[in-house]
Amino acid sequence: MSSQGDRLKKMVLLISAFCFLAFTGLCLAQSNEDGSGLNMTELKQDSTTNASENVQLYSAGEDWGLNSFFFGEAVKFAAPKPGWNLKQIKVLGWNYYNETSMAVPSPSNFLVEVRDADLNLLYRLADTQNAYFTDKVPVLRAINIPPLPVTETFYIVFYDRSIMKIGVEVENGTGNSYVYDSINNRMIPAEFRIEESNTTKVNWIIRAVGE
Repeated sequence: MSSQGDRLKKMVLLISAFCFLAFTGLCLAQSNEDGSGLNMTELKQDSTTNASENVQLYSAGEDWGLNSFFFGEAVKFAAPKPGWNLKQIKVLGWNYYNETSMAVPSPSNFLVEVRDADLNLLYRLADTQNAYFTDKVPVLRAINIPPLPVTETFYIVFYDRSIMKIGVEVENGTGNSYVYDSINNRMIPAEFRIEESNTTKVNWIIRAVGE
């Protein structure tokens, strides 16, 4: 218990090299059936493009173990104008699908939440990972939600629950990515320890779309 407390106190995510998978020229494939409108605005806190060498994959289980159920990758956004409605949440993810054996993982639910600046819950959705992230490569999928009015600052939280991995940009950290600790209702800055004394900010590839 003391070692876990130290990790929380440091508020730093530790990376195990063998747990991290890097993709050179990663294809950020998108669904053609995401229902995007011409007037939709996509908000992003990462700098990835359609082919990025700085994208790796991460699962909360790598750092939080059995407690990963309670920790979610979170990104902070600001509504671009008054009256703006969030309509989609985009996540770069992968469900461990094996193209060679065509083995689809057992279905299990991820969880996505929208929270306001004070971390009050505005919206919650659970769905099976296989409905969105079954592909031979990590894919940027749109998760449609009912129009949700958001004002000023809001957070999107994605709980991978160790059943899948999500994309993380390991360079150009903006300081807008966090780990949400639902046990203590707090945001922990998303930082990876690269060396014993060096940490770097990272960006979860989670985006907000609306109008």
